[in-house]
Amino acid sequence: MKRLTPTTVCTSVVALATVLTLTGCSGSDDDGDGGSVVGVAATPAASPDTGTSDATGDVTDGTAVTALVRAGEDNVAALGEGTLTIGSLAEIADGSAAVTSVDSSCDSATGALDGVVLSCGETVKILDTTGRETRSIDVGSTVTAAAVVPDGTVAVTTEGSDMVRWYDAEGLEEKEESATSSAVGMVLVGNDRNATDDGTPQWRVAVLDAEQSSIIDIDMDTPQYNAGLRVGQGLGTASAGREADGVVVVSDPRSDQALVYTVTDVIRHTQAVNTGVSPWAVLWDSARQLLWVSTTGDNRLTSYSLSTGTPVEVGHVDTVADVRYIQDNADGDILLIAADGARELIPAADLPTGR
Repeated sequence: MKRLTPTTVCTSVVALATVLTLTGCSGSDDDGDGGSVVGVAATPAASPDTGTSDATGDVTDGTAVTALVRAGEDNVAALGEGTLTIGSLAEIADGSAAVTSVDSSCDSATGALDGVVLSCGETVKILDTTGRETRSIDVGSTVTAAAVVPDGTVAVTTEGSDMVRWYDAEGLEEKEESATSSAVGMVLVGNDRNATDDGTPQWRVAVLDAEQSSIIDIDMDTPQYNAGLRVGQGLGTASAGREADGVVVVSDPRSDQALVYTVTDVIRHTQAVNTGVSPWAVLWDSARQLLWVSTTGDNRLTSYSLSTGTPVEVGHVDTVADVRYIQDNADGDILLIAADGARELIPAADLPTGR
């Protein structure tokens, strides 16, 4: 069985047949006070009350959301209670984006190349960039995470099961395989290293398990579990870039670090970045080779350059309190959404990019 069990932080993985071997490991399951962190999801620290006067960019009020993901090339989608709002960063920020009603059971979302995937009770719903439902799959158990790739293949995890299930474009189950029992999300990862002859990237999915603090690489072309790695002491959030470079960045609020992984031939942990207190929302800016990290302990958004292979802090700006979500657009602007729904839209010109 290839269920991921508690391990230490690992820098390389060897997957042979049905056996997962983790090598190059260090660290522990200890929280620093002698208590185990395995089985307990990490949470962000509460922010100091600094108000909004020092926040960079434009700050507007809004309702709380449970997800903020890319929805196609130009739009993002914000999932609220019974609503899905899709539009540009500016439209999400100022409240002018189109709002679609969704079932109240829809509680998580994953970005797709041509829309968004919702987990709604025992159903996976796939919507286009206008919010129109194009497909749905009833899986018979409560969905914890789902993702779709361009050929229509869907990966699904469900409550109370350690299986990942793959469904084809017609909604028929292709395969199931043991991976992890407490998945909370998925991230679509493009990989141009394994592109086809016509330049089409390979698409993989990173499955996130907060309780086990792990990231799991699954194949979508030949549906299979590839390998999994421990994420520090407590996985927070994760992000892949707009470009198909195979990079996934993850926050670890327990260790005050952001971690960098590549999902190419095999998933690898390549870099670790020391951050401010309690990193939570992270963004991989593949165009500028920048890692953006929002830290709730000091209400800052900090950029780190990864272009040389060694993380270098570029600069920071002040943010609203309790930032939970971050997304960018092709122009380099960034939108932050706080726990209370406050929106902070920062133009590219006001961001520390080192250029």
